[in-house]
Amino acid sequence: MATAVLNDIEAPLDEEQLATRFAGTLVYRSLIELGEPVKASEVAKGAERPDVDLKLARVVLSTNPHMTAVDRKWTLWTRFLDARSTVDQNVRRVMLTFGQPMRIPHLARELTAIYGRPAEIFEEMLRQLARERSRYFPVGEDMIAPAEWLLNTDWENEDELLFENFLDDEDALPLVSLAAEIGFSDADASKYGELLDRAGKPLKGKALQFIGWRTNKLHFDPVVFFNRLFVQSGAQPLGEELWVGPELAARLAARFPSIAEQEVSDNAEAEAQEAAQPLQIGDEERDRLVQRIAESDETVFATRLLEEQFDITPDYRTYQEDLQMLIQTLATDERIVWVGADRFRPQGLIPPYVFSVPGLLEIPETNFVDAENNLVDLMLEDEGFDGGLDREILNPLAQDVLDEEPVPRPDPNPPSNARAVIKFHHKQIGTLPLCQFPSGFFAPEPSILEVEFVLPSSQKVQVWVNNDTRLLYGLLDWFQSIPIDSGATFTLERQAADRFAINYNEETEPSMFISRNRINELLELQERAEAEDLPDFDVMRLIMEHYRKGIEYVTLLTEVNIVRRVTRRMIASILSEYHCFFQRGGSWVFDTKKLIQGFDKTKRKFLAKF
Repeated sequence: MATAVLNDIEAPLDEEQLATRFAGTLVYRSLIELGEPVKASEVAKGAERPDVDLKLARVVLSTNPHMTAVDRKWTLWTRFLDARSTVDQNVRRVMLTFGQPMRIPHLARELTAIYGRPAEIFEEMLRQLARERSRYFPVGEDMIAPAEWLLNTDWENEDELLFENFLDDEDALPLVSLAAEIGFSDADASKYGELLDRAGKPLKGKALQFIGWRTNKLHFDPVVFFNRLFVQSGAQPLGEELWVGPELAARLAARFPSIAEQEVSDNAEAEAQEAAQPLQIGDEERDRLVQRIAESDETVFATRLLEEQFDITPDYRTYQEDLQMLIQTLATDERIVWVGADRFRPQGLIPPYVFSVPGLLEIPETNFVDAENNLVDLMLEDEGFDGGLDREILNPLAQDVLDEEPVPRPDPNPPSNARAVIKFHHKQIGTLPLCQFPSGFFAPEPSILEVEFVLPSSQKVQVWVNNDTRLLYGLLDWFQSIPIDSGATFTLERQAADRFAINYNEETEPSMFISRNRINELLELQERAEAEDLPDFDVMRLIMEHYRKGIEYVTLLTEVNIVRRVTRRMIASILSEYHCFFQRGGSWVFDTKKLIQGFDKTKRKFLAKF
């Protein structure tokens, strides 16, 4: 096929091949301007040239490697670029594939197809890049092009300048005499096309700029020259930084009818997809894939492996089936580790801290006794709880790691948003308990997931989810930026199986918000409780003395756990089994006058048996 030859710009191209390339640039431009998958007839109409008809469009669309069919319509491969790559990387790939300046709104729309974000965001970013001129430069009224297309004029010596701009002598020196013959001037755009026509073949853009530089070394501006070349000269870009003059462009266009006569199936759009067969992975291919992952020092994505190893991209008819086949094949290989979604890592590349519950979150086993050697903190069965505490302990805000209800079966259709509250002890180490999230909000398999969190600053951070320890790890840096010590809330939005966005509005959960001054008082109580070996009963009593009008159960649970990690059922038991604690208006009150009455003997029948 002609396109196979055209990929090698060093190979001499005859006019039939050049005409195919020229037709490809016109069809490509039409697809860019249309901005979405379209029928071949729409592509031909969008070219707005009578010599680009339906037959020619179908030939180009069926043979050009940069175009493909999706749902029986034609689109561009660059619209399936990896959204995990940076915007700058994908902008460059789109522009180099197109091979000529692009209108900023069109380029922004291409980025929207890749990233799924509003085009307005990218338009402003692209205009800023064009104004900076370090990586891109402005063309015409609202276009942009990569700065690597410009001649670097930092060298005065011609040989050095050619070398540093990757130009061979034969690219530029034969043009010197032609330029002299026609009186070439970098200020006269008509001379650009005339020089190209005299050459009679495609020329590199930088070779043309070199000639312009020779005529005006002191004041030559490659941006101005490029603008004149593209906007005023009548020259035509052929992609890969090649240009042809108006006369040669007309000769190439005259060959379009013969190119259009190439045989193309009437069902080319459907056949382009139907040709794809389900992926089969043999032992040799599996070993090669595993080796590729094992040799990496970072996460490897199955979607990327599909493209790299099998040339399978998201528009393939069997893409989802092939992706699942690849994930299932690799997930069972003991030489590597599946960390959720399409992510894989070499063995030993998961941080060790992800595998255990930090000591700060452990709940110590205690056996406190009074002066008569009787146990003070006694656990009751749930039936013995007073004042609705049997319901309060089931509140997700009351539950925590190592102190939660049995995990329900994952919801096959979990909500895409969930609210979380940052507790004091979790804020200190950057963790979150999974019990705050609906079952299935994070994928239930594998045991350890690597996910990406998008912070309110748009920064992306790596977060680990351990379904066995029931903890999420990796938010310490962001937590430290939050001025609230206990009770800060945020919403987590699942954007993909392995990507979540944090929405934070500086709001708090009233029942769990603890002021900085109160935190300091509780830390002092923590020191006293350790020094005097205070029972949980006394810790609760001292806290409740601070709240003469009463304290909510969740607030009490929060404050007690700043002093010492205590289970929700132990606190509910102590509230229910001592006369000095009672409920009033939904809050719990400590009555020092009833302290002498001690343990409520009617609760003995509810004592938990271990």
